[in-house]
Amino acid sequence: MGTTKNQGGSSGSPQGAERPLWSFPADGNSDWGDPTQIPAWAHSQAAAAAPLAEQAPGPPETKPAFGERAGYAGRGSSRTSRGAGGTGAWGSGGRSARAGAKRSTPKAPRTRERTPREAKEPIELTDEQYASKGRSIVLRQLTASAKSRAQLKTKLLEKEIPEHIAEELLERFEEIELVDDEAFAEGWVRSRARSRGLARSAIKRELREKGIEGELAESALEQIDDESEEETARDLVERKMRAPSTGVDREKSVRRLVGMLARKGYSPSVAFRIVNTAWDERFGPDAEQ
Repeated sequence: MGTTKNQGGSSGSPQGAERPLWSFPADGNSDWGDPTQIPAWAHSQAAAAAPLAEQAPGPPETKPAFGERAGYAGRGSSRTSRGAGGTGAWGSGGRSARAGAKRSTPKAPRTRERTPREAKEPIELTDEQYASKGRSIVLRQLTASAKSRAQLKTKLLEKEIPEHIAEELLERFEEIELVDDEAFAEGWVRSRARSRGLARSAIKRELREKGIEGELAESALEQIDDESEEETARDLVERKMRAPSTGVDREKSVRRLVGMLARKGYSPSVAFRIVNTAWDERFGPDAEQ
């Protein structure tokens, strides 16, 4: 930093002849004179009273901006010292040491007393309540589709209706003819023979699964005689032979058609006879390919 000297050449310079330039008022608005008149100012009493260079004031203190916390000043250097294991502005060890101490401390498991749930006792219904519940079940089942008595009883028992109440309900429904196994069996035979082309043996097996067998099943199956059964089988075979690929290979086509009739309950002898006859009539006896 530059200093001012007495340019008059006098050996008896007054005290304060050499002073730092920072002590000179740069605005020139004081009584010390114009900034260009440094020698005159150096000989003044104000220059002699000016502070020494060691006593130079520091930079002006800046106020923190809005929302800034003054306590965070110097954090950058303190972070470095904390990372190196030294002491920072936040105390010995820094935040990382405290975090490590927290992680090293095992957490105690949370325990909470649980009160055991009271066991719910099954609600006992009266016979009238069971009967009302059973009637609703039967009506819903009959609304969906026709059911046999055995099917309805199975459903009632699944819904935990006592057996004696289920029997009483079904007898009452039979009296008003909403449950009729004979009518159900006859309608089932007609429907399965017409819609699926099933033989009597297949329909008889289905009736047994629904709880209808014996004389009741035989009586319902009398609707299908040998002639009507063969006619149904022939219609099935002729519909399948309309496919263009049927007449390509006789052996393969016959085997496939016989298997289809067997799955519908027809005996092998009846199936082979009907398929071979239908093949000869459609493609001729000598048509091998």
